[in-house]
Amino acid sequence: MKKRFFYIGVLLIIALILFRAESVIGYTKQALIMCFEIIIPSLFPFFVCSGLLIYSGFGTAVAGYAKHIMRPLFNVAPSGAVAFVLGIISGFPSGAVCARDLYKCGNLSKTEAERLLSFCNNSGPLFIIGSVGTAIYAKPIYGVVLYLIHIVSSVIVGIVFRSYGKNRHNSPPTRVNTNDISIPQTVSVSLDTASKNILTVCFSIIFFSAVAQTALELLPLTPALDALTSGLCEFSTGVLKVSRLDKSIAEKLILTSLIVGFSGLSVHLQVMSVTADAGLSLKPYILGKCLHGIVATVITAGIFFIAHTPLTLTTDAPVLSASCFTSALFVLISVTVIVLLVVCFKRKRNRVQMIDITHNL
Repeated sequence: MKKRFFYIGVLLIIALILFRAESVIGYTKQALIMCFEIIIPSLFPFFVCSGLLIYSGFGTAVAGYAKHIMRPLFNVAPSGAVAFVLGIISGFPSGAVCARDLYKCGNLSKTEAERLLSFCNNSGPLFIIGSVGTAIYAKPIYGVVLYLIHIVSSVIVGIVFRSYGKNRHNSPPTRVNTNDISIPQTVSVSLDTASKNILTVCFSIIFFSAVAQTALELLPLTPALDALTSGLCEFSTGVLKVSRLDKSIAEKLILTSLIVGFSGLSVHLQVMSVTADAGLSLKPYILGKCLHGIVATVITAGIFFIAHTPLTLTTDAPVLSASCFTSALFVLISVTVIVLLVVCFKRKRNRVQMIDITHNL
């Protein structure tokens, strides 16, 4: 049944390409230009640098410090810290790939790997700060605030999904291994991996952008709804469209936060392709990205509300000033503290219940 729907979908895409060939070609050219001018310059250097860190053993070193938060917060074995950290600093699809590898190597149970997928695969700082903040909005501070928002949102999603999976699996001993390779080999492997990753990202953007925008031509959508729908299909195109809307910067950043949090179908299909051979369920991942988008949107809107920044300003009005940035830090710190207090309270209550049970026995 699933393959039948898949075949129907592919045939519909082929028909769309045949009957709207001119539009498809035009949108493909636009996507190519966007990849050449924005995506490749901002992402490729970071892909190389993150590869240098990964293959030199940096992930394992970080895991040694971050492992203490994995079990209390996310109910995941300490080795999962590698996927969480790499997902934050490297961007798509490094977190998903690492979670899959940890499961296949026996460092995580299946349930833990699926919990990890719900929050470890996120957009990296160079896309949010470099592409969104600097290249698209010409304000790096916008990217910094959005990046902090999405880190906090990711943590919240991970805590929500810490109870995912009714049947608990015992975690195997942590065995995070990195290959001890020389620096020249590290550079070679990093360049090769970065080249493959940037091609995968760009071709996904080109395909989904061309198909989605051509399909949207057939629907009577407002500019804002068109930008949002495009973002749900391919988030880079959606963010670019949102930046061109005749809206206040507050409204643009709220929509941008929603799109980047959800990540788009093109990213989800990348995750599906890299986890297919492991047999992991994508249900927690999809639900996690939906929740991530909602949480990030609420936090972003709350920041502008606390900063007393009206949403009816013209696009030329100076917003996200020092007061707004201070509000952003206040909201993020407050949310983080509240979440940590809730987790600590739950752990204390569970410990008390365990003591009571032991005493009764």
